[in-house]
Amino acid sequence: MATFTRWEFLQELLLGCALPTAQQGLEQVWQLLLVCLLCRLACRAGVPVYMKHLFTSAGGLYVLYQFFEFHMMWVVLLGLLCYVVLFLCGHSSSRGTFLSLVILIYMLLGELHMIDAETWRKMRGKLLDMAVSRPLNVELPRSMVEVVTSWNLPMSRWLNTYVFKSAVRLGTFPAILVTYTASALLHGLSFHLGAVLLSLGFITYVEHVLRKRLAAIFSACILSKSCRPDCTHENKKCWWVYGINVTFSALAIFHLTYLGSLFDTDMDNMSAEQGYMASHTIQKWAELNWASHWVMFGCWAFYWLI
Repeated sequence: MATFTRWEFLQELLLGCALPTAQQGLEQVWQLLLVCLLCRLACRAGVPVYMKHLFTSAGGLYVLYQFFEFHMMWVVLLGLLCYVVLFLCGHSSSRGTFLSLVILIYMLLGELHMIDAETWRKMRGKLLDMAVSRPLNVELPRSMVEVVTSWNLPMSRWLNTYVFKSAVRLGTFPAILVTYTASALLHGLSFHLGAVLLSLGFITYVEHVLRKRLAAIFSACILSKSCRPDCTHENKKCWWVYGINVTFSALAIFHLTYLGSLFDTDMDNMSAEQGYMASHTIQKWAELNWASHWVMFGCWAFYWLI
């Protein structure tokens, strides 16, 4: 195996990774940034409101064409369908449910090859507001609950508003399962993605109820989400409170590593975007002795014991 000096390694990192990545990123976004700038200037100028709408609509269509060419019509079609649903159900309390159903059906039709598979994989993420996240909460998480809510903020808010809150009358645990099932469907009909997301559903529920029980027993700020400054817990900044939170953070990193083990390059005949076969998912987790699932089961048993 060839060895590199530190200077050769840094040079290879710069020329072989950093510069090509920056160049490709700039090629992808410079027109988008230019259109955003022009729209910003138009909105700040003293032009009529209808002109601002026309300008931003034209800019949006131009950007869609740059990314998808004539396949942009599928994105535009979904936008028009959503507009029609909101217009027809404008005064209905169930408009969110109807809108969610329309989007879900549209996504399922795409998965069932209404559009060719390669084009659909490129468009699927864009059909889902934009991927805005809190990277630090994912890389150094307080809990798995924080990971799933920080990974994709718009999607998390959408699922919470239109799926979880609609299903919570069934109970907290069933509502969580329904929410993660909906998320799996929206991310594509892929066994390994579905397995990961449903596992996340069980893990986050067990973690939430266990930390809630421990917080009540010890009157400590050790919930899955950070407490408000005016919370009623007696123990807020004790060393053992920090210790428990760090332990759960380490456990969250362990779960993320386990779940992320599915996304590798071992299978040459199928890309990660298409999804791995069920046998690959089961084999991979079996090689790891189903460690994360056993830990989750142990936490659930401990929760019931206390």
